[in-house]
Amino acid sequence: MTEDFLHYIWKHRLYKPGQYSTNQGEQLEIINPGLLNSDAGPDFFNAKVKIGDTMWAGNIEIHLKASDWFKHGHHEDEAYNNVILHVVAENNSTCFSASQREIPVWEIPIETACTYKYMELQQNQLWIPCASDIARVDEFQLTQWLERMTIEKLEIKVDSVIKLLSQYNNDWDEVFYVLLVRNFGFGLNGDPFEMLARRTPWRTILKNADNIERLEAIFLGQGGFLSELLPEDEYIQKLQKEYRLLSGKYGLIPVENFTWKFLRLRPSNFPTIRLVQLAELFNKGRLSLSKVLKAENIQQLIALLNISPSGYWMSHYRPGAESPVKSKAIGQNSRELIIINTFVPLVFAYGKLRGNEDLCNKSTEWLESLKPELNNIIEKWQEIGIKAKNASQSQALVHLKKRYCREKRCLMCRVGHLIISGKTNPQ
Repeated sequence: MTEDFLHYIWKHRLYKPGQYSTNQGEQLEIINPGLLNSDAGPDFFNAKVKIGDTMWAGNIEIHLKASDWFKHGHHEDEAYNNVILHVVAENNSTCFSASQREIPVWEIPIETACTYKYMELQQNQLWIPCASDIARVDEFQLTQWLERMTIEKLEIKVDSVIKLLSQYNNDWDEVFYVLLVRNFGFGLNGDPFEMLARRTPWRTILKNADNIERLEAIFLGQGGFLSELLPEDEYIQKLQKEYRLLSGKYGLIPVENFTWKFLRLRPSNFPTIRLVQLAELFNKGRLSLSKVLKAENIQQLIALLNISPSGYWMSHYRPGAESPVKSKAIGQNSRELIIINTFVPLVFAYGKLRGNEDLCNKSTEWLESLKPELNNIIEKWQEIGIKAKNASQSQALVHLKKRYCREKRCLMCRVGHLIISGKTNPQ
């Protein structure tokens, strides 16, 4: 038993039905449980209860034991003078406020089945606590909760965008650039890609956007991939010369080469290829935040990412290492991941912070029109019978697993609430 569980029982009125009375023997009627307080002070604000013939409006305090009132020092704290009812699992003490008023105590009668299900969810070692129960949750209710999870995840991304904006003087183009470059690391190399972006200002990219060789020299040089002497490779020698000039001109400091990960990556995912793809994207202003904001549908976004480095890179994955001729275009799956992880959250944040609801709606519609992602978490959900219908739901399921299931926040989860309260479909 925890206080959080008692808060949950009180908030959702999941106590046993019947006639209630306080420790003073007066009849109790609960009109409104009030609003949960997440800050210091009583647990619930603006509650309404009727005790005897008197209607009371004020605050509610909840403890496992009535004696916790004194243990927590509430009898000396004037912030608790307006408590109208002390709700407890065990009534073992009379309680008084700092003004010496006796606080009515109510020992809340909890349904045994409710407690049992909550404890079962908290104590089992399944992949998610409700793995054996979630199949009984109504599909409409689950879909509604997943929609909420998608928005919650996007709102968290808004906070990260706000932090970046504060670091870059509210320059949205710079923030777009940093986020895009980071996400070209596709998880494994995300940190070194972001480091590279932060060491290579957006204005430097803009000033050289009309020359693909200079852009390749900047990105590869900043990645530390132009330091090796390759006397037989004229193209790389040319890029090395460009980088020496540009790094001196702009004071560029490269990322340490050892930070990059190549192990178990397919050649098409090598950081070197991702860097020259970025150079191609920014060449002659092909990709920009304004173009993403103006896009009306997924097809237009995918078209923005439809590039393929040519020339030298048709037969190379790394500088100086020749390979069979093959296109280095950004693959369809990679394009969709960039849209999901960069374009959608940034457009949502832009709409949110600019008060443009149409942009927010457009970004979520983009997610709904993309197929679901494939990763270990989504595969695990499928194993227990939950299959994402689109990228919006796959994003929601990843968020649900990481932010709720992993931490066993069942009391804060709509699915957990339905299971604990017994509002699921019978098997």
